[in-house]
Amino acid sequence: MRVEQLLNVPAAFLYHQIIDVELFEIYAHTGQQLTVAQLEGFTYQKQLADDTQAQVTITKNIRNRSYHYQTVTDTNRYEVKYDMLPLEKHKSKIVYEEKIFARAWGQRLLDFISDTFLGGLKRHNFKKMFLQIEKSY
Repeated sequence: MRVEQLLNVPAAFLYHQIIDVELFEIYAHTGQQLTVAQLEGFTYQKQLADDTQAQVTITKNIRNRSYHYQTVTDTNRYEVKYDMLPLEKHKSKIVYEEKIFARAWGQRLLDFISDTFLGGLKRHNFKKMFLQIEKSY
């Protein structure tokens, strides 16, 4: 799934909105207060809503530009990318990309069906979230 949205906010503002949430999540799951400079390569364990254990690794962190991470569970590997592209002083483009790699064929089928029927709603919700970030600026 890929979502692109033009917003009337600086790329740095978008980046900090996303990173602040991620830093809080890391603290909630590990008790560690990291700085932005410590994020890339950091790995931690977390429990998902359905009691599934997951390992999260931050794979890329470029200040004010990109934040990528990977989440691995027993059944899937998720790759998530947030890229903020500055266009003008107070205008930017955010590109959100999510890929799911299932380990088993049955899970691949379930993921395909889920994406087919719910993918549009998920994209809509991400665009709505990005517009809320824009309104908060």
